[in-house]
Amino acid sequence: MKTKTMLLPVATAMAVIMTAGTAEARHENPLVELAHEIEDIAVELRTEFRIHYRHTRAYRHMMDDISQVLAEAAHIDRLAHDNHSSLRHIKADLEDLDALAHHLHELVDATERREGHRVDGDTRHVHEELAALNRTIHQMEDVVSHIMVPPRRVHPPVHRHGDSRHDDTARIIGGALRLILELTDDRRHCRH
Repeated sequence: MKTKTMLLPVATAMAVIMTAGTAEARHENPLVELAHEIEDIAVELRTEFRIHYRHTRAYRHMMDDISQVLAEAAHIDRLAHDNHSSLRHIKADLEDLDALAHHLHELVDATERREGHRVDGDTRHVHEELAALNRTIHQMEDVVSHIMVPPRRVHPPVHRHGDSRHDDTARIIGGALRLILELTDDRRHCRH
């Protein structure tokens, strides 16, 4: 009888643990929202570059870089929509995107220093958008890092090289096993 009363809480805990990640990934996914925000900022920057920097020597470089930002944001958006995507893949792509965004900000600053006479109009909005791009990328990196923090493991991790989805599954199962062991330890202590 004690075994039956123990199985229901354990099964419920396992079901909650196993479905928590997938339910969050399907709806109200912060990664999807942030990827969309990056795309929106990049579209705005592309327009601003056309308005303010089209007469500079760096214009083509800026346009190429902002096109890369758009492509990378769209790629991350696709990954964030896919429940089977690797968080490590998203993290690596975000690191590339972060480096590209910082490079773009430096390029704009250098262009304004060297070719200020060719820059059209007030560019404060461009700098605000570049700062927003960097903030949003960093926020997205923080979200991914938070999701990737593994729970304390009871057993050594299971590694299957070549597919990080197994590592994510091992993290979930490890957490479930830890919960089961904690529940059984608590019940043992209650009996004495």
